[in-house]
Amino acid sequence: MLHCDLVAASRDLLALWQTANPVPGDVITDHAAAVALMPQFAGYPAVVYEDAQGQRHCLFNPLTLEAISAWREGIDTPPVQTRYTPAEFMRLFTQNELDAVLAAEATDADVKRMWAFIRAVGYVNMADPLTQNSLRMLREKNYLATDERVQHLKDGVFQL
Repeated sequence: MLHCDLVAASRDLLALWQTANPVPGDVITDHAAAVALMPQFAGYPAVVYEDAQGQRHCLFNPLTLEAISAWREGIDTPPVQTRYTPAEFMRLFTQNELDAVLAAEATDADVKRMWAFIRAVGYVNMADPLTQNSLRMLREKNYLATDERVQHLKDGVFQL
C-alpha cells in the first residue's frame, strides 16, 4: 500500500489495512520509494500488486479491503480461453462425438462447411457468432447429445 498521512482517504484505508495484520514492508509511506515502485500511480492511497508474471498493477483510492480483494482476484484469474487451434478444438469433443462429426463431414453439408471454415481461418473462436451457430447446429443434429455438452465445448473443457 502506498500511503500518505496528509490524505484522509489514505489514513482511512491504512486503519482498515492494519486490521488485516499487514506484513512488514506492505505499507510504503516514503514518496520517493512509492514513485520508484510505481512511477505512474495516480495519488494516495494506492495499492500495488505484482502478479505471477512480475507485472505490477495499481489500484488508486480503494475504499475497502473487499474492493482490494476483488481487484486482486480479477488480476489473478486468467482470462477464459476463447480461441483454439483446430487440433485443440477437436480435443474438446469426446472420442465418440469427434468420430461422428468427422464422419458427418462426408455426408452433411453443414458439418462440411463448418470444418472448411475452420481449416480456412486456422482457428476456432468460441466468441464468434459463426462458432456459436455451428455448436447449435451440432446439437440440433444430435452430434452433441446434450446442451450440457455444448456448454462444455464453449467453456473449453478438454475431453481428449
